[in-house]
Amino acid sequence: MQYQLLASDFDNTLVPFGEPKPRPAVVKAVKKLQAAGGRFVLSTGRGYCVVHKEQLGGIRFDYAITCNGACVVDKNGTIVAEHPLTNEEMYALVDFCEDYNYPLQFNYRDAYYAYCEYDALKSFYDAMPKSGLTCLDGEDQDRHLIDMPHAAFVVMPPQELAHFNEKFGHLNLHFMQVGGVGKDGWCCYDVVRGGMDKGVGLADLCKKIGLTLADAVAAGDSANDVGMLKAAGLGCCMSNGTPDAKAAADRVIGDVREDGLAALIEELWFDGPKAGPSGRDLGSAWGAMEKPRSQRFAADEKGKAVKT
Repeated sequence: MQYQLLASDFDNTLVPFGEPKPRPAVVKAVKKLQAAGGRFVLSTGRGYCVVHKEQLGGIRFDYAITCNGACVVDKNGTIVAEHPLTNEEMYALVDFCEDYNYPLQFNYRDAYYAYCEYDALKSFYDAMPKSGLTCLDGEDQDRHLIDMPHAAFVVMPPQELAHFNEKFGHLNLHFMQVGGVGKDGWCCYDVVRGGMDKGVGLADLCKKIGLTLADAVAAGDSANDVGMLKAAGLGCCMSNGTPDAKAAADRVIGDVREDGLAALIEELWFDGPKAGPSGRDLGSAWGAMEKPRSQRFAADEKGKAVKT
C-alpha cells in the first residue's frame, strides 16, 4: 500500500545525537517524500520550544508530535491536540525530586524550566552544545501559574522509580527512559501523564487530518517511541535502537549514522531497495549524552544526588 504519512523521531532517528542537523541524504529524502504528496511529521520527546529551524537542515515538517505525544502542533506551531500535566502530578514530581536532590525540569510551551537542581541541569546541557537543549532557572516554581507543562524530565538512578511509585503510584505517571545509562548508573527519563505516548499523539493527529493509523509509518529508536511504533501501520526501529523499541517495531532498518531513514523513504515511496541494517557495530549512538551525565551526576551511599 502507499502510505500517506511518515512520523519520525528526532534524536538518533532523524539526526544522530550531538550532530547539528540531519545529514544531506536524509534531508533530500524527506523533501522528496513531501514533493510526492507525503506528509512528514516530526515526533519527539522534545518540547516545541527546543525544536529549532536550523536543527532541521531545511526540512519543514507538516506537523510535530512533541513532548512524547502530549502536545501536537501544525507547521506554524498552532496546537492541534494537547494533554498537559495536572497540578497534582506536577507537585508529586517536585516533592520527590526536592527530597532527593534529583534534577527536574518541566517542558512548557515557551521553554524548559528547571524546578530542581537548575545548576546541574544547565551544566548537563552546556556539555552538549550541539544538541540545541537548554533550560531556564525555574526554582522559584511559579511558571505553572501561567499554564501547565506538557511533560517533565528527570535524572535519577533507575531503582528510584519503584520508590516514586510507592508514594505516588496512584497517579500512574508514564516514565520513559531516554538515552543510554550513564557510567554512574543514572538514567534520564521523560515523564508524561499515564496512558500518554507518541502513539496517542499520532492517533490524535491522524483523526484531526482525516487519516487512519494504517496510513502512517513510524520510525524511532528508544523507549519513548514504543507506543508510536506499535500504533502505526508500519513501525520501523533504527538498528541503533534499544531492545524494547526493536521488539515493538514491525522491522529494523539502518543505523541513523548510515542514513537509515533515507533508505526507508526510498523503499516505501519510490520503490528503492529494501532498507535494512548493514550489520556494522557502530556502538552507542548516545555517546555525547552518556559522557556528560556520568561526569555531572553521582549518587552518594544514601541514594541522594550530589554534583561532581
